[in-house]
Amino acid sequence: MEKDDEKMTNHALSLRLKQAFERKVQKEAEAGRKYTKAILALRMGESRQGIHQWMRLGSIDKWKLLKLSKELETSFEWLLTGRYDVEKVALTTPRVKALVEMFQQLSPEDQEIIYQQMLELDRRKREKIDALFNLK
Repeated sequence: MEKDDEKMTNHALSLRLKQAFERKVQKEAEAGRKYTKAILALRMGESRQGIHQWMRLGSIDKWKLLKLSKELETSFEWLLTGRYDVEKVALTTPRVKALVEMFQQLSPEDQEIIYQQMLELDRRKREKIDALFNLK
């Protein structure tokens, strides 16, 4: 029975890894960047085959899973257990709620301007991070 539980757990992890990867691909595409398993492998210091195995089998060392969660910009706990999906987190702080309310009151044009500015800031941040990695 224990082997069946492990298979089910690995299958669930495999599905969450694929979902997190697809979310990252979508997020990068929205920012005008390409994101592939080859890029993920490079940033993780792993082979593309290793990345493929993680996603296919759902078998990954917990330390690598922690690093992977940061790279895919998702919750380690969600990847590991399926709880607390960062894409479905409620707006809990008053500051975040206030920002969302103000944003929603803006015209669609102003929302788009702010959104594009935030994407640009994120792009610059990523370029700085990538530059730091390339210095090593």
